[in-house]
Amino acid sequence: MKFGMPTLVECRDVEDCADLAYECGLDFIEINMSFPQYLPSALDVSRLREIKTEKNLFYTVHADEQLNPFDFNPKVSECYFGVMRDTIRFAVELGIPVINMHLLKGVYVTLPGEVILLTDVYEEEYLTRVREFIAMCESEIGEADLKICIENVDSNPFTKSQLTALDLFMKSEKFALTLDTGHELCLDFKDSFVFDKYPDKLLHLHLHDAKGKSAHLPLGTAEVKIEEKLARLPEERTCLIEVKTSDGLRESVKYLKNIFDKDEKK
Repeated sequence: MKFGMPTLVECRDVEDCADLAYECGLDFIEINMSFPQYLPSALDVSRLREIKTEKNLFYTVHADEQLNPFDFNPKVSECYFGVMRDTIRFAVELGIPVINMHLLKGVYVTLPGEVILLTDVYEEEYLTRVREFIAMCESEIGEADLKICIENVDSNPFTKSQLTALDLFMKSEKFALTLDTGHELCLDFKDSFVFDKYPDKLLHLHLHDAKGKSAHLPLGTAEVKIEEKLARLPEERTCLIEVKTSDGLRESVKYLKNIFDKDEKK
């Protein structure tokens, strides 16, 4: 299994992240494209290749967290199509294996005692955009060894329309799943059935501890069953240690080392 770190706020750039990843003995950095310094237009691909060689690591990508290519306004939708198109081209150029993405629930209307999601009301229009997005991604990825992994989020369980969309995504060989362990616990495991439904599609893990509604805690400090979650991921796949500070990362790496040392002694 390959372990990596996110792009941390306290790190100025990829080089700072790479120094920390090297110190911790990690395999990859997940570049979050919501940060201005990590936009494809701001990154120097040749320098990223040099860092990859110097530090013996690789990269995954977290797509912009505001990405919503399924907006009903075609001009807005096309803008986000372009964002993902640029992200895929960047990933293909660098030989990146995983793009992680969220599904946003979109606009909703609050009624007395009820919240109505527009994607549920206008599901066919939503699914039309989903099909177009899948086709675009498949075309851009081509023969590259790249998967777009859809993550469970902690803001809401997958909605009715999103579950229908997931059926479409999972039929594509270019799409897979990311299990976020902290989000799963914070939502009382309401999305866990999705990973049981598509067990072969789990290719990426966002591993962090959580308690109640607090996530992204260092490993071994709260309620997530870390070893159980690690056992779900195929051996050759990627696991992001998704804590938010360098101290939390070091603590989590130490915790994982103790787990693997214990297993070796059995």
